[in-house]
Amino acid sequence: MDSGQFVIGEQLSLFEDEYMLLNGGSQELEKLNLHEAKKAFLRYKDLYKNGNNIDDKLKITDFLITGFSNVPDAGPDEPAYLYGLWNSFEDYVKSIGFESENLISGIKNSFFQKLLTSVDRWNLADTPYLSDNIPMGYVYLQAGQYDLAIKSLQACILATPDNAASYGYLGDTYTLRGEPEVARRCYLEACLIDPSDIDWDHMKDGELLKLKDQLVETFDMNETSASEWFPSYAYTQELFKPKMIRLNDELKKSVDEYLALRKAYSKGPTPDLESKLFIRAIVLCDNEPFMKLIKGIDFADIRRQMKEINPSLFSGYMKHIKGRNREKG
Repeated sequence: MDSGQFVIGEQLSLFEDEYMLLNGGSQELEKLNLHEAKKAFLRYKDLYKNGNNIDDKLKITDFLITGFSNVPDAGPDEPAYLYGLWNSFEDYVKSIGFESENLISGIKNSFFQKLLTSVDRWNLADTPYLSDNIPMGYVYLQAGQYDLAIKSLQACILATPDNAASYGYLGDTYTLRGEPEVARRCYLEACLIDPSDIDWDHMKDGELLKLKDQLVETFDMNETSASEWFPSYAYTQELFKPKMIRLNDELKKSVDEYLALRKAYSKGPTPDLESKLFIRAIVLCDNEPFMKLIKGIDFADIRRQMKEINPSLFSGYMKHIKGRNREKG
């Protein structure tokens, strides 16, 4: 063997050792074997001074080591703490600009399996909420257990029917399960309750997120205004289907909510009241044939106010309605 072959063979061996060490550390991190991961990363850093974001991997490893070291002493608060730790971890990863999606995805899988183990340990699997406003269904959603997520989130909605976040997470679950029409009905319900309470950072429907971004960029809205006006624009662009109401109690509730908003608006118009009135007016107009026996509603007046509040959007709404009627005819 000549010296050139020896050098090439030695270099290949070193190259293999370098990446075996790096990949081994990453695999241990994904499995949450954090001290083993840190040992591998420190060894790698000692041998190879630069490259492969090793400092960032050490940072997120240390973050998790510290986080897990502060888990409450054995008790039912443990799952809620872990939930909060994951949210803090996601924020931290963003703050340092770490962009290895595969690695974070692997960590997430192990993390939520650990969280579910804690849930089972403390017999919390059937509770709608881990604590305060933490829906158990979101944990199942993050763990990829969609059937359990749907069942649990539906229980949350029964317990707290005005919780927009739960409807949003239910929409996320149906999106990931490949049922976009059902998902968007859930997202619409969330918007009718309070679009600002939707977890937009984790929404799974790319088209809806794209529209919200367009409202910020094209219409020069801030994030709050974009979320408030989002459902009306989604409707006129046919991303949301008409919300049809058949039950008398629900019809009356929709009318009462609209009239209460209108009364508040007459006392002091505000941008958030305008957006809320507009989307509720859309819902009422879609259900006009079923409202003949309900007093206090003048649909000509409703449309007049929609035009007054947002002329451009009202024009788009009327074009959408005419197009829909032509298709029916």
